[in-house]
Amino acid sequence: MKYFKNQLIWLAGVALLAGACNKDEQNVAPTDDNEAITTATLTLTNKATPTESVTATIENLNTTPDFSNATLNLKANTAYTGVISLLDKTKTPVLDATTEIREKANEHLFVYTPTPSNLLTITLTDIDTNPSPGPYPIGLTTEMKTGAAGSGKLKVVLRHQPNAKNGTAAPGSSDLDTDFTVVVK
Repeated sequence: MKYFKNQLIWLAGVALLAGACNKDEQNVAPTDDNEAITTATLTLTNKATPTESVTATIENLNTTPDFSNATLNLKANTAYTGVISLLDKTKTPVLDATTEIREKANEHLFVYTPTPSNLLTITLTDIDTNPSPGPYPIGLTTEMKTGAAGSGKLKVVLRHQPNAKNGTAAPGSSDLDTDFTVVVK
């Protein structure tokens, strides 16, 4: 009986220690941090002449932005298809943030705002898979139509909206907020 009692005490001690080890571990929901973006490239292709494209790039978005190649020189009254690509050059190898955004499309929305407003008309052409009342636009691909000759800015904001995306810019936080210079001739 004494042997059985000692074994029972030993088993209880082991169970107590095993349970105590697991107490320090917590099941924590994964966080959905904002994307790290160092480079944004916007490429517009003339719909009437697909061999004609314009590319503008902003580097060092995480430090002091380099706008030296950030001008879109466009033709007046012309339709373009647009593609934006985003990189995180702080990673080795360089991380293509565009792929991550595409994979998490239900949590992201690009907002394009031209100033003046008649400089460009912009339509987002890709959509996510959010359930009704979605799907909602994403904005990795666009159609842009220029107006008359003029110049201004194109603000590009990427909204990060986990569990809140509703097709508007309001919910969430910004992964990207930058301006491209636009010259329409």
